[in-house]
Amino acid sequence: MNRSDFQQLAEDYLRHAQALLDAGLYSGAHYMCGYVIECALKACICKRTNQYDFYPKDAQKAWTHKFKDLIGFADVAETIEDDRRADGTLNIYWKVVEGWSEHSRYKPFGQKEAEDLLAAVSDPVHGVLACIRRNW
Repeated sequence: MNRSDFQQLAEDYLRHAQALLDAGLYSGAHYMCGYVIECALKACICKRTNQYDFYPKDAQKAWTHKFKDLIGFADVAETIEDDRRADGTLNIYWKVVEGWSEHSRYKPFGQKEAEDLLAAVSDPVHGVLACIRRNW
C-alpha cells in the first residue's frame, strides 16, 4: 500500500458511508466513517516514508485503528491541534470522530449518530477529512 492507495481508499470509503446512510444502513455508515479517517491518517504516514510506501520503522504498530496512534506515527499532532484551536467547529468534529472505534462494528447506531459522524468527517471546510487532507 502506498500514499495514493490510502488517499483513494479514504475517498472511496467516504462515498460508501454516504451510500450506506442514504440506504438507511446507519450502523454501517457509522462504521465506514472511521475507516475514512484511518486511511487518511495512513496516507499522512506514507507522506513521511520513502517513495510514499506504508513501511514506517514500527510498521506492525502502524497497522492500527487507533487515531491517536496514527496521528503520532504521521507526526501531525501539533498541526492538527493548531487547526483545532483555530477552528471551533473542527474541534467539535474531532471530538465526535474520536468517539469512533473499530469495535463500533459490534454496536447498533441510529440515524442521528451516523449523520453526525458523517458530517464531522465530510464537512468540506471544517471537517476532519478536510483537516487531514492538508497533511497528506
